[in-house]
Amino acid sequence: MILSIARQSICWRLRGRPVGTAEPAPFAPPVGTRLCMPIFHGLSLRIARSALAVACIGLAWPSAAKAEANGVKRVLIINSFSGENAPFDIFGAQFRADLAQLVTPPIAFYETTLDGARFDPAHDTTAFVSFLRERFAKRPPELVVPIGPLAAQFYARNRERLFPEVPMLVAAAEQRMMSGIALGPKDGSLSLSLDIRQVFDNILQLLPETQRIVVVVGDAPIERYWVQVIQQVAAAYAGRVTIELMDKLSLAEVEKRVAALPANSAVLFPQMYVDGAGASQQQDHTLSRLHSASRAPVFGHFASQLGKGIVGGPLMPERIAATRVAQVASAMLNGDLGAARNAQPVTLAAPAYDWRELQRWRIAESRLPPGSQVRFRPPTLWQQYRWLVIAGLAALLLQSALLGGLLLQRARRRRAESEAQSLSGRILTAHEDERRRLARELHDDITPRLARLAIDAVRLAPAAGAASMQAELASLSKDVHGFSYRLHPTVLDDLGLADALRAECERIASGQQIDVGLEARGVPENLPREVAVCLYRIAQEALRNIVRHARARTVRVALLPKDQGLQLSVVDDGNGFDTDALFAKPSLGHASMRERVRLLGGRLQLRSVPGQGCSVVAWVPLAEVKS
Repeated sequence: MILSIARQSICWRLRGRPVGTAEPAPFAPPVGTRLCMPIFHGLSLRIARSALAVACIGLAWPSAAKAEANGVKRVLIINSFSGENAPFDIFGAQFRADLAQLVTPPIAFYETTLDGARFDPAHDTTAFVSFLRERFAKRPPELVVPIGPLAAQFYARNRERLFPEVPMLVAAAEQRMMSGIALGPKDGSLSLSLDIRQVFDNILQLLPETQRIVVVVGDAPIERYWVQVIQQVAAAYAGRVTIELMDKLSLAEVEKRVAALPANSAVLFPQMYVDGAGASQQQDHTLSRLHSASRAPVFGHFASQLGKGIVGGPLMPERIAATRVAQVASAMLNGDLGAARNAQPVTLAAPAYDWRELQRWRIAESRLPPGSQVRFRPPTLWQQYRWLVIAGLAALLLQSALLGGLLLQRARRRRAESEAQSLSGRILTAHEDERRRLARELHDDITPRLARLAIDAVRLAPAAGAASMQAELASLSKDVHGFSYRLHPTVLDDLGLADALRAECERIASGQQIDVGLEARGVPENLPREVAVCLYRIAQEALRNIVRHARARTVRVALLPKDQGLQLSVVDDGNGFDTDALFAKPSLGHASMRERVRLLGGRLQLRSVPGQGCSVVAWVPLAEVKS
């Protein structure tokens, strides 16, 4: 029961684990045990002392005992307020983390709190001093660090009853509250210098039309002191702006007041440990409620408040102050007392502002003091996606390079194809010209000469062997004539494509006993020579293949105009073939037909099914078709 009562007030927190350079994160929860042993208001001093005695006897503190056995450095931290008050909690956590890294021997931290918002020196001091004396009866700490003015004043008044020979380092106490705190030759201090006037000037610089500043502060004893300081500073602004204190109101009443503030108002929230109704308040929670309710911008004192609802300005940097205190403590633990005596106070830092609050209250950044920092600004699209943009641009450039290479390769390939087509066309033209020249030579020279020899042979018929010579010469003349016709039929030049095809069909029909029919209608009279040669050679090649392979009985040849061009079709009823097998292996005749049609911009279709004959259809375009 006694322990249950004792847990309801001042909290004593023990960190018995030696802490060295391997301390975890700066803001990691402390490792150790927590025992709440305060003075419960309303109990007699005897009951409180009994609770303390029973608690001290009942706990073993194994980690603390281990620290003592290992000879580690013992640092006692006396905090003015409990962890619900953010500035000192943040300060204490940063101080422990930094000191653990600065000092080579391991450190055992022992931390207790006065719960300054409720601590009554007249009634609670004796029990708290007894507790500390009992705890450190066997071995005192190597350094005592009171954090905040209340802890500093408490320890200074009771030092002779506690650890008079142990060095003391007063930390985070405001300069104006250091009066009456005597420092010995082994002691040091690093105080804070909080310029209230600078805070008010910042508000008026950002909001020059401000007519009213509401100061939200609590009603704890230490807060009453700051109310007096603020009232003294406010006198300098009389006639320029009205400064109103809300120290006697409950938090709910404060919310109603700030929610009804008129235009050209501002709210300053230094601290609120206990509101005007006597209720304890947690700093971050109070600030959040003020931020939600207020119709005016909210300003603060501490850097830890930035980002939680205040606009910003020159703020007290708790973490920087804690780091400096840790440096001084490290020097004191190493015997360097000069660093402790010459430590300069920590002043307000360079102005810093919350971009979101500036936007909310339409405060132009041009009004900010020179050298101000603007935090919580959302990143620009470039800042947020710059690596994606860079990667995208790199990919785009790579793709563009590849595309450019492909286009260049395509242009080269087309140029090569064009040159190949031109060369192929020239080769075919030269081939046809040579065939026509040879055909003319055979027709105009060789054939007449053979005819004259045959005539001479007839005249010499009585001679021995003349008859056989005459027959051989006649056969040779016929063969030369046929060879000349196959090289280049003169009828193609003399009478045109239709008559040349008719002659070819008749020749095939008479020589092979195949029914070959021709249908030629609408063939232009002025048919270009290359078109006539192309279609004739395709028909000639198709009929030759039918004679060699098809075993057909009927062949139908058609030459008709179609789609602004001329179409030739050769269809037979032979045994057909597998077109896939034909295309799978090279075929000079088929390649020649396709090349001739391609050079003229036409198309060639070859269809065949085994046992169902074959059809060859060639179409070439004509610029103008005349029947």
